[in-house]
Amino acid sequence: MKENHTIKNPLKKRSLQWRLTLLITLLVTVTCILMYFFISNSAVTGMENLESYIVQINETDSTPITFNLDPSILFPDLSNQVQATKDLFRIRSMIATGIIILLSSIGTYFISRRALTPLHDLSTKIGKIQAQNLSESLEIPDSNDEISQLTASFNKMLSRLDDAFTAQKQFSASAAHELRTPLAVMQTNLEVFARKKTPSTEEYQEIFSLIQEQTGRLSHLAEILRDMTGIQTVERSETISLAELTEEVFCDLASVAEQKQIELIQRDGDCTVIGSYLLLYRAVYNLVENAIKYNHPSGKVTVTLHSGKVILDASSQPHPADCAFIEISDTGIGISPEYQEKIFAPFFRVDKSRSRAMGGAGLGLALVTEIARQHGGQVKVLESNEKGSTIALMLPL
Repeated sequence: MKENHTIKNPLKKRSLQWRLTLLITLLVTVTCILMYFFISNSAVTGMENLESYIVQINETDSTPITFNLDPSILFPDLSNQVQATKDLFRIRSMIATGIIILLSSIGTYFISRRALTPLHDLSTKIGKIQAQNLSESLEIPDSNDEISQLTASFNKMLSRLDDAFTAQKQFSASAAHELRTPLAVMQTNLEVFARKKTPSTEEYQEIFSLIQEQTGRLSHLAEILRDMTGIQTVERSETISLAELTEEVFCDLASVAEQKQIELIQRDGDCTVIGSYLLLYRAVYNLVENAIKYNHPSGKVTVTLHSGKVILDASSQPHPADCAFIEISDTGIGISPEYQEKIFAPFFRVDKSRSRAMGGAGLGLALVTEIARQHGGQVKVLESNEKGSTIALMLPL
């Protein structure tokens, strides 16, 4: 077996201040060494040329006169003086280079420390943030630099996290309430039943029917909750024909529609999207099932497929994008304007008594919303009046 040996970078264990200091020191060192060799070689070469000629300036004539002869004849000690000068120059150059590198390193350390102070302060403030104070945003510095931009971005992330935690708390509280309600109903009826000394056969049948109904409601609610928690892990890479998907949904809901004498109509047209067939089937199924449940007897449910442009997410994509529209229209009682956004929230019901009578848990449209979001799309009410409603599921092409 081959062993994977990971080479660890020692710089990663250092603070950002030390890493900046070391890197800049290295850069200064290389620059100083190169300058030292260049200047030193140039100076030494000039000194060596002194040994090959002498230039004498005539006082009455500005024209220099060069004598091509051995200078050692005129100046016997010239060679030793030149060599001593070269050695002294090299030593002083090395000392100067070392001093420059040392001062640059010390200066870089303190300058980087001062430059990184806002980042250190930001890190300290972030470390104090807990789940209980997500709504408290950080103060954005007045400077229009990367630190202020980072702080602003972090505040936006905090806001999104706070909204997500708040929604999660509300969802958990609503789920607990929905789970507790059928249990409370069963407990109350069982306590009343237990006080009866000689229950009749009809009373036994009633209590059994009630338990069966409430346990079925619990199972349905648990199934929907499981579907909602498992959406994010489902693979979404299938090529899906929405016309074929709608046709399958109509086949599966044909018996439900027949009971209410609802006519299911699928208009001509098709769009192809990339996603999870299972999840999109569930989304269209829930929308069509809702349209059947809350429709008038002998009404109609029509599904229209077409493409168009729409802004799905104004924050990340401000321009209209090509989308597939799945429009489900019914001839029901309509949805009041104040409820047209709320109906997609978990556990929300316009008419609670009617929804529970039909076996609704208030999670069907919330599940559709989550499926649409996982596919980069959205769902909303396009129009609604006393003659019916049209809900559109929009998915990016």
